[in-house]
Amino acid sequence: MIKSKYISDILDLLLDGDDLGQKARLQVDFLTEKNFEYTGVGLFVSFDHSDGINQYRLTEDKTVINGVEIRSTDLEIAAEAMVHTIDGLIDYLEIWSYSGEYPTKELANYKLTQAWLKGQGREIEVS
Repeated sequence: MIKSKYISDILDLLLDGDDLGQKARLQVDFLTEKNFEYTGVGLFVSFDHSDGINQYRLTEDKTVINGVEIRSTDLEIAAEAMVHTIDGLIDYLEIWSYSGEYPTKELANYKLTQAWLKGQGREIEVS
């Protein structure tokens, strides 16, 4: 189970769109954060998979699902989030800052916005 509200909120908005995102959403209950790698420019969050996730494996081998913009007082401009799948399973979340600088801690306040053309335009704000 995902423990970070921030990561959970990002996945909620990322996997709320097209058919591929909806199918990948079924994997979220089987994910646990394994590693947080802060790079200075962004963040990589890798996931462990629990038993049962294979029934929700995507038919696509490798895919990227993107389209969430992140705004925060801790960011100079904004950042973008995307999920990478490998072998049909959500493997990691990538966040990268538009300005090239990302804090080395989880954001305490943020506004997440769906930023793809066919998205619902949903937002999540935590202050």
